[in-house]
Amino acid sequence: MHAEELLAECDHVLLAFDGPVAELRPVPAAERLRVLIAAERLPKRVARTGDPFVVLAHATTMGPATGRAVYEHLCRIEFEQAGGARVTDGVRGALATLAAVGTRVTVISGLNADAVRSFLVMHGLDMHVRHISARSGPDAAGLPPAPDLVATAAGGDVCVFVGATRADLAAARAAGVGTLRYRRPGDGEPLEPHRNPWFAALSQPVRRLL
Repeated sequence: MHAEELLAECDHVLLAFDGPVAELRPVPAAERLRVLIAAERLPKRVARTGDPFVVLAHATTMGPATGRAVYEHLCRIEFEQAGGARVTDGVRGALATLAAVGTRVTVISGLNADAVRSFLVMHGLDMHVRHISARSGPDAAGLPPAPDLVATAAGGDVCVFVGATRADLAAARAAGVGTLRYRRPGDGEPLEPHRNPWFAALSQPVRRLL
């Protein structure tokens, strides 16, 4: 069974934002956040980390105003990242195909929800996306590979998750949701010709669809 046939049988499809929907370019977010608190001597872990939430956690210890300022800057960085991302090849056609058979689509991301929404609206993808399950505040505890965003999005539905990163796929498995891996261009075997490249980039299920 091809991936498009499998997904068409699902009532609800969950899509990771990074990979299946947007080709995000990596950004040095932690480095840019450190600039805001550079006047203070930073612990080694904070000075060397590539994780922006480690920098943010340290900023909150310096006072609530500093924590808010650093988090707001992180959100601006994510808006820039989303704004500069490319639409994943074939996703427009894939979303239209799923919508035509009545499949609901939710996009899941560890980025700020408003940044994700702005990307979908800017590229006209929002008409096919029912819901966004993304970060709404500075707490990183529930982000992938934690299952929280996936479990919230699934809401007890019979669904399948499509993701490209290990963290995203791990989050879906931890939430008890069946998964398909999206293979980025150049990752693995050549894609089948004459098929929508988005559907062709999906692997076989890595666990039973629930």
